[in-house]
Amino acid sequence: GIILVHDLTNKKSSQNLYRWSLEALNRDVAPTGVLVTNGDYDREQFADNQIPLLVIGTKLDQIPETKRNEVLTRTAFLAEDFNAEEINLDCTNPRYLAAGSSNAVKLSRFFDKVIEKRYFLRDGNQIPGFSERKRFGGGTLKSLHYD
Repeated sequence: GIILVHDLTNKKSSQNLYRWSLEALNRDVAPTGVLVTNGDYDREQFADNQIPLLVIGTKLDQIPETKRNEVLTRTAFLAEDFNAEEINLDCTNPRYLAAGSSNAVKLSRFFDKVIEKRYFLRDGNQIPGFSERKRFGGGTLKSLHYD
């Protein structure tokens, strides 16, 4: 899977998501790591993409309330173009990734897709040796943190 992280307060950062996604998706096509394009964005390039994508916007807390709707609408269109889930974070507030929140569910769903893509063949058969997906026991991740 691919996680694209950008700064919501910087318009150039969100504009670069197109270039970054093309570089990541075409890494096998451009072995030098340099992808040369004419700069035009073609929505069809993402239509058949089977690689799970997650777009994460940071610094939500630094966008003035008066501009927040405009910025979030623009980035929502980007995520839709990529056929990706989108998470926008106020990195100063842990509730944005709290268990059960919509962002936590999106993140979990993204990793589920990555695992499924990695461990299952295209015809739906399981790769030999991969018995079943393991999950953390009944506790939370916080219980795994040692202070």
